[in-house]
Amino acid sequence: MRSGRGRTCRTTACVKPVEPFARLTPWRLAVAVGVPFVVAAALVPLRSEMLASNVALVLVVVVVASAILGGRAGGALSALASAVAFDVFFTRPYGSFAINGRDDIETTVLLLVVGLVVGELVVRMYRSRMHALQKQHELDRIQRLAELAAGGEPPGRLIRAVEAELTHLLDLEACWFERPPFVATLPVLAHGRVRIAGDDGGPAESRRLELPVWGDGRQIGRFVLDLPYDTFGMLIPGDDRATAIALADQLGSLLVNGTA
Repeated sequence: MRSGRGRTCRTTACVKPVEPFARLTPWRLAVAVGVPFVVAAALVPLRSEMLASNVALVLVVVVVASAILGGRAGGALSALASAVAFDVFFTRPYGSFAINGRDDIETTVLLLVVGLVVGELVVRMYRSRMHALQKQHELDRIQRLAELAAGGEPPGRLIRAVEAELTHLLDLEACWFERPPFVATLPVLAHGRVRIAGDDGGPAESRRLELPVWGDGRQIGRFVLDLPYDTFGMLIPGDDRATAIALADQLGSLLVNGTA
């Protein structure tokens, strides 16, 4: 029984993996650096009516947006650009990097510091939320398998369900279940940090890992994980590894206890 990357997960509802935090692409770099100057220039006609502190607050909002789009680097660059834009457009003499007033110097420095701090907070909050969503997805995978078992699904369908979940979780080329005796010996995916392939490249077979399925103190089977070529020499993230092992353990318990 093999489950491949191009197949639809019919036995369980696939969950889209949590996307990594935004990378600072060229257009996001342009936004982080350019938008503060655009916003500051747009506020110049109101320069005589707006307090400098209010202008600084507007620019802090721009920093927050840049941090969401471009992560820590985007927020930092936007904070620096906002401070420079404030200096050029809202401190005397206008249109230069010089600052004559002490209050303007303090406001500019505070804008830079607050922008950096707020940008960092946004990054940390975003990553914390993404981590929480990832944990929820892991629980959902295990819960779906338990619901299938509770519904009296046959062992074959439970195995196919775990194959589909593992394929989606680890972005595998293919995944299938084998019962002993096994034809080939493969590297075992365990809780430790397992290297998928050696630095020398290795044969294609080295891209396959074994995920043991244990039940009642004995190995009753294994999942063969056929990893994509572009993961050569990479490490499976710890959270994904732990979720995969938990799925295999839960399946083993269901099979030996006759729940399935």
